[in-house]
Amino acid sequence: MYKLLNCGDEEWNRYLNKLPEFIQDIYYTSEYYKMYELNGDGIGSLFVYYDNNGNLALYPFMKNEVLGYNLDGRYYDIETAYGYGGPITNCVEENFIKDFEKCFKDYCKKSNIVAEFIRFHPLIKNENIFSKNIEVLHNRITVWLDLTKGIEKIWNEDIKSKNRNMIRKAEKNGLSVEESNDFETFKNIYGTTMDKVDANNYYYFNDNYYDKIEKSNNYILLNVKKENEVIASAIFIEYGDYFHYHLAGSLKEYLKFAPNNLLLWEAIKYAQAKGYKKMHFGGGLTDNIDDNLFKFKSSFSKQYSDFYIGKRVHNKEIYNYLISNWEEKNGKKANMLLQYKIR
Repeated sequence: MYKLLNCGDEEWNRYLNKLPEFIQDIYYTSEYYKMYELNGDGIGSLFVYYDNNGNLALYPFMKNEVLGYNLDGRYYDIETAYGYGGPITNCVEENFIKDFEKCFKDYCKKSNIVAEFIRFHPLIKNENIFSKNIEVLHNRITVWLDLTKGIEKIWNEDIKSKNRNMIRKAEKNGLSVEESNDFETFKNIYGTTMDKVDANNYYYFNDNYYDKIEKSNNYILLNVKKENEVIASAIFIEYGDYFHYHLAGSLKEYLKFAPNNLLLWEAIKYAQAKGYKKMHFGGGLTDNIDDNLFKFKSSFSKQYSDFYIGKRVHNKEIYNYLISNWEEKNGKKANMLLQYKIR
């Protein structure tokens, strides 16, 4: 049996709360999907599959209509929201998993879903739940930290010696970290950081997105200050067992004072004191272990987890038409599953 819920449905989170706590995370909540719905990412939906024995499987996704290709009918694609996601379940019994996937594939066929893109959760490790006609690819290594070991062990065993020196340097230079509600300052600093790395327009989130964050109890904004000026800022996510490094920015001219080193160290102390079990830093900009961002994050922990993505085509005829049409218009080969969406 299955049902499909939207972001405004109160049942969404009630189903999530029926699952074991270690596989619950903010990336599966209705509020998180509503935030990306308001950002213009599509319509947030939750596919719920269940049986009479209390077995349950959930799979949230954003649904978008395929536009601009003169299709004979209405067709859609789906993908998990920014961050992590994919299917989760309280049952590892083979027949239940098979029935869940078959039911979902039948839903996709009936609903004219052309293609599906999944960002799996590197800490929940759910990349092997789906197996039919799906391509699961390693994307990059991410960094996480076991917060249960205690702050002294983290400082001595996980924080690399060079990083400890940088944190001390930041403190000696008079830098301090404080909680803040000043999202306007964050947006300005984050925006200049995105400019610096020539980020895709998508990563400049709209005001609706930040309004949802400000009104939620699951986010904390930490600022690094030198005297009275905010020189670095980051948003972290708090939910269940997990504490996530979400969005961050810093002023280039102050990087010599190591503000980001101090910022993450204070975030670790905050998360550990609050009782979260795992802090997830994410990965680098690439899958290269020499990636500078990955090297920075791995200076806070020796624990790594693989991040996988999933690609699946449900309607090959329509998909091939869309891709060939896009390639013809753009004069180059497509290199992404949903390339046809890029104008």
